[in-house]
Amino acid sequence: MNKDGIMLVDKPAGITSHDVVDFIRGKLKMRRVGHAGILDPAATGLMVILIGKGTKFSSFMVNMSKTYVGRFVFGAATDTYDQEGKVVFGSDPGDISRDEFENLLKNYTGEIEQIIPPFSAAKRGGIASYKLARKGEDITPGHKVVRVDSIEIVEFAWPEVALNISCSAGTYVRSIAHQMGQSLGCGGHLKSLRRSSIGNFNVTSSSTFDEIEACEDIESMIMPLKQALPSSPAIFIKPQYYGAVLNGRPFMKKFIALNNYRGKGDEISMLMGPDEKVLALAKLNMLWKAIDKLGPSEIMGTYVRVIDEGCLRSG
Repeated sequence: MNKDGIMLVDKPAGITSHDVVDFIRGKLKMRRVGHAGILDPAATGLMVILIGKGTKFSSFMVNMSKTYVGRFVFGAATDTYDQEGKVVFGSDPGDISRDEFENLLKNYTGEIEQIIPPFSAAKRGGIASYKLARKGEDITPGHKVVRVDSIEIVEFAWPEVALNISCSAGTYVRSIAHQMGQSLGCGGHLKSLRRSSIGNFNVTSSSTFDEIEACEDIESMIMPLKQALPSSPAIFIKPQYYGAVLNGRPFMKKFIALNNYRGKGDEISMLMGPDEKVLALAKLNMLWKAIDKLGPSEIMGTYVRVIDEGCLRSG
C-alpha cells in the first residue's frame, strides 16, 4: 500500500507532539511523517498526522480552526498560565454566579488581543520564549490578535469551570484562563485541555495509542489525501493532461474532465488524477459560474503545490 495520507490520533497526556510523530514513524517504519499542529505535553486530544506526501499539506492545514474543552481554575495564577507552572499570584475568587461568569465570556469572543505566555514557542530574538524563561530571564509579555468564534460553559463548579472553545489557529487557551483571572482580580490558570476538532476533523474519529498498537494493519488507518482538505473542491483532470499538471504547465480549461463544479473564485482546489489521487493543489482565479463562456485555452488558476500522490512521475 502507498503510505501517503493522513491519520487522526488521540494524543495522551504526558508526551510531546514530537513523541506522537516518532510513534507513528516507528509503527509505519518510515521517516516522512509530520503533523498539522502541536499540543502541549499536558494536553490531550486530536492530532492530524501527515504521512508521506501528506506532509506537503502541512501549510494548508495548520491554519484550520480548532475546538477545545479547557478546564479553568480561578484563585491562582501561574508563570506558565497552566497547572504545570509555579503559582505567582493568588486571591480569594469569591462567589461568582453562572450568569455573572457568562457575562464575562462576552469579552472573549470575536477578535481578541491575548497575552503570549512567557513559556511558549514564540520567538524572542530568534530564541523560543520558553528557553529564555527557563533561564530565569525577565520576558516582557507579547500580544497577538486571535479569533474566538464561540465559548460556552460545559460545567460550572466555581471556582472551577469547563469551557468549550472554538477558535482560530494559534490561540493560547491558557492565556484566556490567565486573562480572565486578571479581569476577576483573583488569578486563573488552565487545569486541563483537550482538543476535540481541527477544521472538519473530530477526535471521535481518531485512534488511541492502544488501538494503533493493537491494529495488525495500521495502514488501514491512513486516510487518502483527498480527505485532507474537506472544504476544498476536487477538480478531475483529463488523463492526457496529468503530465502537464505535474510539470507545471499553465492550468487551462481544456485540462478539466468535468465542468459541473460551480464554486467561488480565489480558493484552493485539489486537482485529481487516477484513482482519485491528488495531482496538485491550485488556486482558482475566477468565478467558476462563468466557465461555460470560457475558451479551452483560458487560464483557470495557478498551482500552489504539486503533490503527485499517485507517483505518476516516477511510474
